[in-house]
Amino acid sequence: MSHTSNLFLALGAFTLFGSCQKDDGDAATTPPAPTGLAAVSEYSNLQTGNYWVWQRYKVDSADVVLEELGQDSIHVLGDSVVDGVTYTVVERLLVGGSFPAFRLWRDSLSYLITSEHEVLFCTEPLDQVIYSVNQGPVGVIIDYTVHSTPVSVTVPAGTFSTQMMRAAYTSVGGFPEQPEWKELRSHWAEGVGRVRYYEFYSSAPWGYRYDLVRYHVN
Repeated sequence: MSHTSNLFLALGAFTLFGSCQKDDGDAATTPPAPTGLAAVSEYSNLQTGNYWVWQRYKVDSADVVLEELGQDSIHVLGDSVVDGVTYTVVERLLVGGSFPAFRLWRDSLSYLITSEHEVLFCTEPLDQVIYSVNQGPVGVIIDYTVHSTPVSVTVPAGTFSTQMMRAAYTSVGGFPEQPEWKELRSHWAEGVGRVRYYEFYSSAPWGYRYDLVRYHVN
């Protein structure tokens, strides 16, 4: 397994690849049934000038904070057209990082996706696997699901009712089984965006949690 495969990144880390719903031209012809959730644009909030700042914590298997680290942020800069498709340019800044990282996001039907067709969140379908990542031949298969039951999350920015996107692991090729507490989770609130997310190393007895500290949404 490669060095990069050892890190199970949360959705905001932008390294999740798999079979997912494509852009408008590749979308399924039969629309999914209504779920009752707001449009995905109410969760992505990709208007120019919006931003989110998260506090990064080192946490143990019980989600207890071991250490308070730096901050991570996303700023929406504007639009960019790639192969005739309009994306939103977002800038990621990490305290202590040497340079910013620029990404391309867009809303496509009920999905928030990147220019590489990674799924960051979706509003339908719910309670079923929306896409999978295979890190084999020695590694894990990661199946992602957005759950319909709201989860209340309290972070420095406030208390929010969120929809949780969660991963389930299946080890392949003799790779060690991963504990449930290392399952990737990201929590998204309507009208706000992503308020909490996690990332883990497969070999570490700890992980990272990102909690929303402040934000601006037009």
